[in-house]
Amino acid sequence: MSGPSYDLSTAVPVAPAAADVLVHPDKLLDVARIVEDQANALEDQLLTKLGELRIDAPSADVISTQAMQAWNSLIADGDRSYAGQVREYVAGLKRLVSQLRDAAKDYQVSEDEKAAVFGDRGKHGV
Repeated sequence: MSGPSYDLSTAVPVAPAAADVLVHPDKLLDVARIVEDQANALEDQLLTKLGELRIDAPSADVISTQAMQAWNSLIADGDRSYAGQVREYVAGLKRLVSQLRDAAKDYQVSEDEKAAVFGDRGKHGV
């Protein structure tokens, strides 16, 4: 016997996303380190707590079984669950870290190229 099924995953809120992040060029690697530390801490918490998010049915009756399946689907299982959205959020933070590090490299190359073009003029106050 089965009743109607409901897509409870639509009740999962969307994780916030950053549109633009402005960082002073000299601080890019510092910001990347901070974001990476936070992403790693969040990922560690998810890994250690994920088992606690899943529940077992308290009994074998239909209501308990379906409630347990709905809970696990909404909270712990699949890409659209809370846990899946946290994983995607962590992946987004790690992509941001990579972008920040790439920007730091690009900035350093740009600064080195400028120094090569202008030579030692800065040393003479020109």
